[in-house]
Amino acid sequence: MACSSSVAESYSTGEEVYEARCSACHGKDFEGRVGPALDAGSQSASMPDSYWVQTITKGKGSMPAQRLTDNEVTMVIEYIRSNH
Repeated sequence: MACSSSVAESYSTGEEVYEARCSACHGKDFEGRVGPALDAGSQSASMPDSYWVQTITKGKGSMPAQRLTDNEVTMVIEYIRSNH
């Protein structure tokens, strides 16, 4: 379920993680919706990976913490960054 902290199935790619857990709030093309944009022009684009890890795993503002494996967190960050 996107934008929730519920435990999800195991994912094998960052794209799968993003589509299942992030796109409902951050947009299919990273353009932002309920959550902020994550595209190349966004404020978060220049943030270090440690910021992304903290935000994904602990939550921030209205974004709930996501229960993902360390590998899934790494994969989704790499996927977002590779699409900037």
